[in-house]
Amino acid sequence: MVFRTAEAEAPVPFARSPSEEEHPVPSEADYRLPRSVIPSHYELVLTPDLVDAAFGGHVVIDVDVLETVSEIVLNTAELTLHSAVLSNEDGERLEATAETDEDAERTTLTLPTPVEPGLWKLEISFDGILNDDLRGFYRSVYTDPDGNEKTIATTQFEATEARRAFPCWDEPDLKATFGVTLVVDDGLTAISNGAEIGREPAGDGKVVVRFDDTMKMSTYLVAFIVGELDVTDTVDVDGIPLRIAFPPGKAHLTDFALDIAAHSLRYYAKYYDIPYPGGKMDKIAIPDFAWGAMENLGAVTYRETALLVDVHKATQNEMMRVAEVIAHEIAHMWFGDLVTMKWWNGIWLNEAFATFASMKCVDAYRPDWKVWLTFSGDRVHSMETDALAATRPIEFPVASPEEANAMFDSLTYEKGASILRMLEQYLGEEAFRLGVSNYLKENAYGNTDGEDLWSALEEASGEPVMEIMNTWIFQGGFPRLSVEGEPGEYTLTQEQFRYLGDGDKQWKLPVLLRSSAGEQRLLLSENSATIDAGDDLVVNSGGDGFYRVAYSPELRAGIRKRLSSLSGEERYATVSDAWADVLKGGVDAADYLTLVNELGDEAEVDVWLRVLGGLGELDRVVSPDVRPALQEFVRDLVSGKADEMGWTPLEGEDDRSRKLRGTLIAALGNLGDDQETQRRARVVHEEVRLGESDVDAEVADAVLSIVASNGDIDDFERFLTVSEESETPQEVVKYLRAATIVPDRAGAEKLFQMVLDGDIRRQDAFWVIAIMLGTRENGPRVWELMKENWDALLEQMPPATGRRILDLLPNRSEPEIAADIEAWLADHPIKGGEKYADQQIELLKVRVGLREREADRLGEVLN
Repeated sequence: MVFRTAEAEAPVPFARSPSEEEHPVPSEADYRLPRSVIPSHYELVLTPDLVDAAFGGHVVIDVDVLETVSEIVLNTAELTLHSAVLSNEDGERLEATAETDEDAERTTLTLPTPVEPGLWKLEISFDGILNDDLRGFYRSVYTDPDGNEKTIATTQFEATEARRAFPCWDEPDLKATFGVTLVVDDGLTAISNGAEIGREPAGDGKVVVRFDDTMKMSTYLVAFIVGELDVTDTVDVDGIPLRIAFPPGKAHLTDFALDIAAHSLRYYAKYYDIPYPGGKMDKIAIPDFAWGAMENLGAVTYRETALLVDVHKATQNEMMRVAEVIAHEIAHMWFGDLVTMKWWNGIWLNEAFATFASMKCVDAYRPDWKVWLTFSGDRVHSMETDALAATRPIEFPVASPEEANAMFDSLTYEKGASILRMLEQYLGEEAFRLGVSNYLKENAYGNTDGEDLWSALEEASGEPVMEIMNTWIFQGGFPRLSVEGEPGEYTLTQEQFRYLGDGDKQWKLPVLLRSSAGEQRLLLSENSATIDAGDDLVVNSGGDGFYRVAYSPELRAGIRKRLSSLSGEERYATVSDAWADVLKGGVDAADYLTLVNELGDEAEVDVWLRVLGGLGELDRVVSPDVRPALQEFVRDLVSGKADEMGWTPLEGEDDRSRKLRGTLIAALGNLGDDQETQRRARVVHEEVRLGESDVDAEVADAVLSIVASNGDIDDFERFLTVSEESETPQEVVKYLRAATIVPDRAGAEKLFQMVLDGDIRRQDAFWVIAIMLGTRENGPRVWELMKENWDALLEQMPPATGRRILDLLPNRSEPEIAADIEAWLADHPIKGGEKYADQQIELLKVRVGLREREADRLGEVLN
């Protein structure tokens, strides 16, 4: 599953109540079902009613009774059970009475007499609701090209939501096979995990659609989708049928998804050395979807922006987003679906590996995109959270469903993937691949812990993988590596890096180095080590290490003189390490300005984004009388490269150069407050709006951000109209996002009310609020509105994403507002978001400290 959306980029860390000292902490045992009865096959029939938002169901479950029992316990939620009968081949037939504990999401079936061990069939009739919470079996609504509102019934079962669709043993290690039958209105598209194997009339305008049995898999991977959807022609990918399903009118947006999906299926079959384990591959665009996508075997569901794209109008970010999400989900077909974690504490490995693997897959698809350089930003994103006292280990005990859902965060995905990349580069890519392949082959259709993978990697590489990974998985945080000395004798010393305060943890740290003496490898197991290396030492060679580097003054000066000789990833790491030290208070912001002032000729857009990210943070905290001087610094830094690139792409120009052009134009117009750029941006935007100019997508994106950031209420209304009328998912999002940043109070208040009234899709509600809270002009007012409407606001958020209204909370670093936020959240916790609130509050304190140090001091340097 992909947890981040293209609309809002922020971590979603694990949640546990700050008051847990006063209440018993639940254990895993409190949420695990008895193991006296085990399922092996479900034969499931569902009849969804899209008009009344309800469904009827009937399931026959093959179970193995392992010991004499008088009751059977299984998971249900929001279901009404009408009958439950246990029978066997000997003719025994026992009618059970059902008692449901709604809080525990369990139903106990009490049998009239005890039953002996053996094979039985459990037959249950039930009905349920198609909810609006974007979980379980739920409704999604779209408007067709003729203006008619249509309803889809679709599913999202990870982590523990299959129980909302049918009674089941809803735990990842209780795998079974599934036969699904859907009774639907004739003319509707029906999709499930297996291929359709039968369709026949059922009377009253209904048809019965039967699907092939699945492989043995977990309940959270079951899926069914019903509605008026169009489907592409089938593409044969080495014998695997591949299709895209989508709301009518969007067929022209599917070509790219088909291409990258076909590439991904072939890439992973070769990488894992295992054929695709499903019978077919359908990818379904869902108008309302809480996450980014979901890896249901053979029936992968997506947020529209992660699957459908107009290749003629899309930016590189939008194209890469689609490619990476598709590659991520297909990676799961083996790593997650074929081999699955035993319990939810292991979900990090599923998601971390799929994130890591998607980078490799897309890198093979489009090497010119330099996805590993772009991934540097994702790595730093997770390091933001991991540099806090409030961080968490990647893996830790998980008990409740809320805790399982809260595992889907930047530490699971981005830190986890970063650690795997660091390990792969240390072990060697082929040894790593061989270990992964052996692990999957040995555990196919089963469940594992992380130790099973580490053992396979140890056997393939001969390295102490278990010892290394245990220090990274079971403790939070990361080290900073201090480097001192001279050629022939350098000393490397590790210490935990934190923004506030100090830490005392140590890691078994795989270090790659480069000097005039060549490439070197080091496993730093102790606090420090002495190495023999040559001149021009580079620590964290390749830039893939999950740690900071602090050189002595002499060595740092040498690194900065040789910036142009470093790789893009190494330059990115250099800038990132420098900015982290500013946030920590280790150096003044003036040191950062000195460094980035040497990068005016930088050619890599990702390095520019890291440079501008630090400058943007300074722009938010400097005093009003200092801000013009900072804007002038930005103009001086950016204008040379921006003038060189101009506003029009060259013939045959690569995607990354186009992206760099847009980045620099936006920086000049927004961060640099360049009046001429703002004037030209408005002219170009108007030409785009009227269809009078064929502007490059990156430039169009840049001018939209400039116009929005300097816009008025008329711009706001126009953006909303375009968003509502657009048929391209990316345009729907980008114009709504543009509306969120218009510096007009009336506009912000209107948009806030639209969220409360349900006029903004629930999947988008959190990021609309989060962005408005983070804006300079409207953020303070939005915070007041949030407090005034707290409960009503949270009711508009799907349970999975409510905490993410806090994504840009650290932008509110005004001391009085920051103190008010901290006090409010202490008294008004978000269910499942308490830990995330702690982390965001700590990041807010980091920014308050930055403001206190640099608000005025920076002016002396700039002047």
